[in-house]
Amino acid sequence: MKKLIVMAAVALFGAQVAKAQFSKGDVILGGNLNVHTQSDKNKDTDDKTTHTSFGISPKIGMALNSNWVIGVFAESAFGSDKKGGIKNKTLDITPGVFARNYHMIGQSKFAFFAEANAGYHFGNDKADGTKTNTYNGFAVNVLPGITYFVTKHFMLEGAFGGLSYAWDQNKTEATGVKVNTSKFDFNFPKNFQIGVNWIF
Repeated sequence: MKKLIVMAAVALFGAQVAKAQFSKGDVILGGNLNVHTQSDKNKDTDDKTTHTSFGISPKIGMALNSNWVIGVFAESAFGSDKKGGIKNKTLDITPGVFARNYHMIGQSKFAFFAEANAGYHFGNDKADGTKTNTYNGFAVNVLPGITYFVTKHFMLEGAFGGLSYAWDQNKTEATGVKVNTSKFDFNFPKNFQIGVNWIF
């Protein structure tokens, strides 16, 4: 047990003093593949709906120093589900900004990071090809992740859901009625992102 504690202390200390992989002015170009699944079950009827979505999130950032990177992204999400014989599709586009703080793990090529991002999003829902709803709003997210520096100019990363807050305005196409909603979510177990980045 003592050995594990000592090793953990060394790793933590090393994370603070290890040589960083970024230099001021470095440009980071990359993106994530986003996968999200959610199942809803009605306790009274046992009806189950499974929603699956995926998307691509390209981004570009610049290193302010050895630990901080800021940049912009443009996330897209495409979803589908089937309920009661009706096939529903969703489309969501989100441009936004992000900031990341990296900490190397000892002398390894791994680094933990924490990201905060905010974006404006818009999209629509369709049922059997007919547009039923349009919406727009904004979202703020805080999430953890880990990066592996394959080389000095290429890295792989994985990020988890973290915490999010979203505000939306939903318009029903048939009636024109608009409804505002807000949601705070802890989606760590439901979202996982993998991505690649190039450093220039």
